[in-house]
Amino acid sequence: MTFTSLTTILLLPSSTLGFCAVTPPRIKDTKVAVEGKSTAPVIPPPLQSSSECDGSSNDVVTLSNYMRLPVEQYVLIEMPLGSSLTKIDNNEVYKGEEFELVVPEITFFNLTLQPVVLCTVQPMEDRVVIFSDNCYLRGSSFIEKTRLNERFDFRVRCTLTWYDEQNLVAADVLSEEDESDTEDTGRKNKFRFGNKEIIESDDETDCSSSSSSTITATTSIDVAVDVPRPFSSIPKFIVERTGNAAMKLSLKYIQANFVRNLANDYEKWSTDEEYRSYRASLLSKEEEVECVAESQSLV
Repeated sequence: MTFTSLTTILLLPSSTLGFCAVTPPRIKDTKVAVEGKSTAPVIPPPLQSSSECDGSSNDVVTLSNYMRLPVEQYVLIEMPLGSSLTKIDNNEVYKGEEFELVVPEITFFNLTLQPVVLCTVQPMEDRVVIFSDNCYLRGSSFIEKTRLNERFDFRVRCTLTWYDEQNLVAADVLSEEDESDTEDTGRKNKFRFGNKEIIESDDETDCSSSSSSTITATTSIDVAVDVPRPFSSIPKFIVERTGNAAMKLSLKYIQANFVRNLANDYEKWSTDEEYRSYRASLLSKEEEVECVAESQSLV
């Protein structure tokens, strides 16, 4: 092959030669990583003995039972600063439910972005796990211009846990009452709140006391970014420090408010029978819709 023919081949467009130019992988070497933990105290309803309320009321309205309600009902929780949580209808079979979380706008370096996270919620016996690696940005023409949504990797994991003092107390009450069956019938019922024991008086039916029941959210967020121009000219440690500060502030505010609103919703659910009936009716409608969808898929 002559030098002239080789030069001609090298100068030809790649499409003419039958192959496409390979786009070099993006180097996502700017890291943003934040963690946060928020705990909200929960006020349980007054605890009563089974002899007074047949043991049914408090068995139903414990914090544990509330946290094990269908995760679809999280959409009823008020979200702060214009953020929103919406359930995504998905006919695929997987372990968990999908939601779209729209985060309040974040501004740094005069650029305003609004993250939208598609997350999966997986309920367990003693916790609820929310996780996602699917996020996209909106809110600025800069996003399309720089193809910013192709320039970052995202991962978030949030775990909701709870400490149900009332559930432990209920077990102690049943234990005390079982023992009383073989003893003097004049013995008063005892209720235990942690290390504190309360003896029921003859003229009182409200056996409540202060409680240490809580709901806790623990979250970690990791983002790796290939920073576009003109921000790529800024020293990386400044970009990372600014990104960490903006994301940590958003996480702190959203998480704390969500957990607080969750605790407030439990208090309403545990004391308002009409509200509990409304929540139960939502469950019945969801089951009906699922049955209809399943029957149609079999046709």
